[in-house]
Amino acid sequence: MRKTALLLFTLLVSALMGYAQEAIEVAPAQVTAVEGFNPAAKRVYAQLSCEEQLFSTKVKVSIDFGQSTSWLFSMSESRLVDKNGKEIKFNSMIDALNYLTQFGWRFAQAYVVPKGTRDDVGGTTYWILYKDVDDYSQISEGFTTRRQQRGN
Repeated sequence: MRKTALLLFTLLVSALMGYAQEAIEVAPAQVTAVEGFNPAAKRVYAQLSCEEQLFSTKVKVSIDFGQSTSWLFSMSESRLVDKNGKEIKFNSMIDALNYLTQFGWRFAQAYVVPKGTRDDVGGTTYWILYKDVDDYSQISEGFTTRRQQRGN
């Protein structure tokens, strides 16, 4: 009898809690009037990873936004390069993020893939970025990868 009463009480409370939220309806005309809202925009994502340099505090950053790369040279082909094709060395991942934010990229999430044993604290850090574009040709606008610079 106690279990039945407790069950009924729980169901009654949960039913009452279901009415705690109300949906707010927004007319479509209001949504398109929001500053900066572009209904034609597409959200694209990129993954940043870095390679630490031996005997240096600088890092080389690779960006993966779904571009075609060869299996053997995928990391080096997707590294960021300057106008002369020389790899850009950043002070840190934050430096690379600050560089890419000037081209519209925004931070979404970071995660670490551990290497070695559980006592080893090392690993590879990946950062997920996103950007809203009108056309997919804007994905790499403002920066160049080694593969793009070679024209492949």
